[in-house]
Amino acid sequence: MYILFNDVIQYSNASDSLKSPMLSDITNINNTLTITFDSTRNINCIGIGNTNGTIFTVNSQQVNFTENGLYLLNNQSVNQITITTNATYIGRLATGQAVNIPTSIAKEPAYNSTSEPRVTLSGQIIQGKGGYNYRSISLDSRYKINETIMNEIKNGYKYIGKGYPFFIDLTDESYKLPFNKLYAIDNAQQNLSFESGVKKYLYSRRWNFRECF
Repeated sequence: MYILFNDVIQYSNASDSLKSPMLSDITNINNTLTITFDSTRNINCIGIGNTNGTIFTVNSQQVNFTENGLYLLNNQSVNQITITTNATYIGRLATGQAVNIPTSIAKEPAYNSTSEPRVTLSGQIIQGKGGYNYRSISLDSRYKINETIMNEIKNGYKYIGKGYPFFIDLTDESYKLPFNKLYAIDNAQQNLSFESGVKKYLYSRRWNFRECF
């Protein structure tokens, strides 16, 4: 999987609503958006969430949006990005250095709901009020997390620790999954623990992601 740990748009002149972890905090845009960073940044991806657009061009590289998640770009070293799109609004935009963490063969996707229906004594179902549906997935990475990845986690932990969801691309895993993009939190991201290797700087972790909106 490819995952973005350090969203450098948090260190830019982008609006607060564009930086917000809640995708319902939308930013209205007029087909073009320019974002200036605090310093030169290396980027190779774009995270897109909650938009009515389908095409995003980031500094001349085109991305076709299908669902909330991470989209890969060619490596660039930039202090500004210009995005042209057919969108008129977007919930959150993120960019930075996505890292590739290979996962084990076993995948554990799930469909979940927060609804709480009740069953009457006569066996009838009373529909639960409210609630929403979401996806979750458990993925295991055995000794695939190297020093570069750990540095990205360290650099992004200011916002990871605040509960900001991750933008994820699961294209490499999609041969065994019913989806390939995800915007999700890890169930224990306020306490990201890792199992170390013995001979090399390599760590393992089981990721338990829960979709967010």
